[in-house]
Amino acid sequence: MTNVGYTWLELSPLTGRKHQLRVHCAEVLGTPIVGDYKYGWEANRKWRHFPLFNFDKNSNENSPKENSLPFGLNLGSGSICEKHPRLHLHCKKMILPNVSKALQSLHSSDYNPSEMESLELAAPLPAFMQKSWDVLNS
Repeated sequence: MTNVGYTWLELSPLTGRKHQLRVHCAEVLGTPIVGDYKYGWEANRKWRHFPLFNFDKNSNENSPKENSLPFGLNLGSGSICEKHPRLHLHCKKMILPNVSKALQSLHSSDYNPSEMESLELAAPLPAFMQKSWDVLNS
């Protein structure tokens, strides 16, 4: 999705090393990830937050109790609408071999490693990234 200079990318790294995604986006493509102050420092130094036009602030935002943690930490802050956005890099889904099942089957005579079961882990967008998504889709 592209809107006013922002693009959502879905990347599928083979090695699982997220810093490589950050380096490739910033240095190879010339399009750093929002909030990447390490590899996209120059772009983030010139950061101009996205104005909120007619966006309904309560669209998908959780209640303040759900967003805040002890010591004043706020999980909902850091969207593209704010002066200092958080890193917009998120692992949506990860598929890993089910090692536990494999270890249980190792002692079996009919064990075949090519038939190893997988675990699929999925995570929703963090609140600050959901807010950015909502702003760009409004």
